[in-house]
Amino acid sequence: MKFLVCYDETNEAKEALKVAQEHARVWNAKLEVVNAVIRIEPLKHSRVQKMEENLAGQVKDILGSDDPPYEVQLLLTDLTSGEQLVKFAEDLNIDLIFLGIVKKSKVGKLLFGSTAQYVILHAPCPVVTVQK
Repeated sequence: MKFLVCYDETNEAKEALKVAQEHARVWNAKLEVVNAVIRIEPLKHSRVQKMEENLAGQVKDILGSDDPPYEVQLLLTDLTSGEQLVKFAEDLNIDLIFLGIVKKSKVGKLLFGSTAQYVILHAPCPVVTVQK
């Protein structure tokens, strides 16, 4: 089994990672920890490399070990974060998605969009939402 954890350095995402780790141990699943970033303009290689190292370090600090096995990936495309995550889940045949959520007002969702809302509505598999 493969579980996708949508990670963006928020407290909610950190909590989702911990919950996913517990579930992955029970289900003997591999974790795919992904941070989706919208890339509109070209980014310097050194900046991308620093982002990847920072992401990998944070995930390692939270998970503490390689049990369950996991991979950390930074997605950089011109798609929205939600579109990137759904496409990633489809491409890798993910079985379950873990997503930290923050409550937003209806106006907040309208003005800024909602990655969580997009993933929940378009995911090819069940989505577990986690609140801090």
